[in-house]
Amino acid sequence: MSRRAGAILVLVILGAAGTLAWRHRRMRRPAPAPLAVAAVLAEAAAHPERPQAADPLLEGLRSELRLHRQLLVLFADEAGMQGSRREAALAVGHRLHHEERDLTHQLNGELTRLAATPSPQRAPVILALLAWMDTDPDLLEPDRLAFRDPLRVLKRALAHDASPEGADLRTRLAAHLAEVDRVEAWVEAEYRQARGGRRPRWEAYLAELQRRIPLDQLLGAPGIPAPSPGAAEGEISGAAFPEKVLVLSFDDGPHWIYTEEIKALLQTEKVPALFFEVGRNLGTVDASGQARLGPMAAFTEDLVKAGFVVGNHSYTHAQLSKETGAPLDLEIRETDQLLQAIPGAHSHLFRFPYGARTPVQMAALQPYHLRSVLWTIDSLDWADPVPSSVADRVLKAVAREKRGILLFHDIHDRAGKVLPMILPKLRAEGYVFAGLNREGRLVLP
Repeated sequence: MSRRAGAILVLVILGAAGTLAWRHRRMRRPAPAPLAVAAVLAEAAAHPERPQAADPLLEGLRSELRLHRQLLVLFADEAGMQGSRREAALAVGHRLHHEERDLTHQLNGELTRLAATPSPQRAPVILALLAWMDTDPDLLEPDRLAFRDPLRVLKRALAHDASPEGADLRTRLAAHLAEVDRVEAWVEAEYRQARGGRRPRWEAYLAELQRRIPLDQLLGAPGIPAPSPGAAEGEISGAAFPEKVLVLSFDDGPHWIYTEEIKALLQTEKVPALFFEVGRNLGTVDASGQARLGPMAAFTEDLVKAGFVVGNHSYTHAQLSKETGAPLDLEIRETDQLLQAIPGAHSHLFRFPYGARTPVQMAALQPYHLRSVLWTIDSLDWADPVPSSVADRVLKAVAREKRGILLFHDIHDRAGKVLPMILPKLRAEGYVFAGLNREGRLVLP
C-alpha cells in the first residue's frame, strides 16, 4: 500500500468516526470480553503470514482502556474501603488484572510484529491506531495514561528502523508519548498539591467513569480472592523478618522495556531484589520436553548476571488454586525448565499468581523442591496509574508493618517511577533492603 493510499485510509477512518460520533452512545455494539479479544490476537499471532489489520489491534486497545477504567472505579474510594467490601474489590481487581495481563501479552506481541512488517503495510495500521487515540469521542483526557505502554512498545520495536517512514512513525509516537507525559504531569502535580485534599480535575474524571461504570455492578462480578492471611508451613511471607528489614520483589516479567529500566535503577541504588517471572515470556517447551528460549530470556540472563534472584511465577499466570493434576504440574514444570535453561537463573523460589493456593497446590511444588514466597505489602501498582499515590500507599503500609516483602510489577512503568520516591525516605528512616538467596534464606546487606 502506498503512502497516499495509507493517508486515504486514515481519512476514511476519521470520516467514519466523525459520521458516527453523534450516535455512538446509542448504537455502540456490546464490547467483547478482554479474554475474547486476547484470543483473537493470539489467533493472529499464530498466522504471521497473514497481513495485519487495524481492527483487532484497535479492539485490543479499547479493551485495555476498559480494564484500566474499571480498575480506577473499583479503587476510587480505596481509603474508605473496609472489611468485606475491600476484600470484594481486591478479588474483582485481581480478576481484571488477570484479564489485562493476558490481553497485554497478546497485544504487545502483535504490536511488535506489526512494527516488523514491510513498511507499506504497517504505516496505515499504526496511523489508524494513533488517529483513534486522538479522535474517538468516547475518550477522556486522562485516558491517555492507559496508552503509555503500547506506545512505548511500538516505539521500541521501531527503534532500529532507518527508513524515512520509520523515522516519521517514531516522531508521531514520540508526540503521543509527550501527550501522555503532559497528562501524567498534571495528575501528579494535582495529587502532590492535594495530599489527601481535593483533586478537582482527577475527581471530575473519576466521576465521569463512575457514571459510565457502576461500582456495585463491578463488585458483583466474579473475582479471584486475595490470599488467606498468614503463611503456611515452609512459606516465606516477610512477616518474620527483623524489624526495619525489607525485600523488594517484582512480578510478571520480564518485559521488553521495564525490566531493564528497573534493573538499572536497582544497580545504581545498590538494592537487591527478587523477580518472579512468567514462563511464556521466556519461551516454550516443545513436545519432547526441550526448552526453547525466546528473545526475552536475555533480560532474565542479564538480571542474573547483575546479581538478582529469579523465581518461578507459573507459565501463564493462571489462577492455580483452580488447577489440579497435569495442568497444575505443567504450569510449574515448564517455567522451571525454562529457568534451568538460562545460566544461573534457576532457584527454589515460587510465587503463586495472586497468592491463590490451597494445600493441593502447595503439595505440587514439592517434586520441584520449590518454596512459596508471598508478600507483606502490595503496592497496588497494577491498579493505580499515579506514581505518587502508589508511593504514599507503600510508605504508609511500611510504617504499619515495619518489615516485610514489597510487591511491585516490572511490566509497566509505575515501579520505576515509585522506587526513586520511596528508597531515600525509607533509608532515612533506618530501613535496610535485604534479599533472598536461591534457597529462600534472608541475606542482609
